[in-house]
Amino acid sequence: MIERITRREMLSLLGAMTVGRRAFGQGGDAPLLGRTTGLEHLGFTVPDTRAAAEFYGRIFNPQLFRERDDANRLYVTTGTAYLAFGGNDPDAPGFIDHFCALIDDYSAQDMRPSFEAAGVAMTPGRFGMLLDPDALRLQLLNVPGGLAGTIMPAGRISLDPPAVHAVGLETITLRVSNLDRSVEHYRKLFGTEASRQAARAAFDVAETQLVLEEAAAGAAPRIDRFCLSVAGFDREEITGKLEDLGVRLAGSDGGTLVRFRDPHGLIVELKPA
Repeated sequence: MIERITRREMLSLLGAMTVGRRAFGQGGDAPLLGRTTGLEHLGFTVPDTRAAAEFYGRIFNPQLFRERDDANRLYVTTGTAYLAFGGNDPDAPGFIDHFCALIDDYSAQDMRPSFEAAGVAMTPGRFGMLLDPDALRLQLLNVPGGLAGTIMPAGRISLDPPAVHAVGLETITLRVSNLDRSVEHYRKLFGTEASRQAARAAFDVAETQLVLEEAAAGAAPRIDRFCLSVAGFDREEITGKLEDLGVRLAGSDGGTLVRFRDPHGLIVELKPA
């Protein structure tokens, strides 16, 4: 006897199938990272941690933070996100050395076998970072994230309020040597990309976004730039405050997006929350 399926049951089944497709990566494979609450912070290697932290602190939060046992490792909060500065090597160029995503119930040791089986490289150690095909580093931390318990206040650099009130990270953009290869890698972690163009792909990571762009011929792959959402966004007011601080503006989209460069030439973008 063949049972007839009702229209309501059919719609329910189709809905479940749709949810299933959204929850799985390309080809039906579940993303390795499970539930993520999004991208959370970036780590910088800079020639002078104090100078870098003070530059960003005047813009986002004059109250700096440091590691309890390492006064040279400094932090600037940017709403729910933060920027970490290390290195302190006067001969080293400034660059973004890693970015981070928060994962529910994350354990590096427990998940390492799954990463290895999927061909995802991971640096050694208890807190290993994932390496993409260009060796760009992704750190994973447990929800809820935020500054670690070993971090303490490092003094306020100014009594002035911050130039802008950051809410959190919106986007991190990577320049990659081979877009197809990098897309395949990040599908394993975050599922199917939300959009794809000839030289650009974007992945939704909870309320944040990871963007991959093909690097120009001969250019080195890198974590290229990041975008923060800002409360009470007023383009002219923000531009004026940045100029007063001596910050180099880097053009805009002609609308709401504001771009500037830090002392190492890295681009930061600001947009309305």
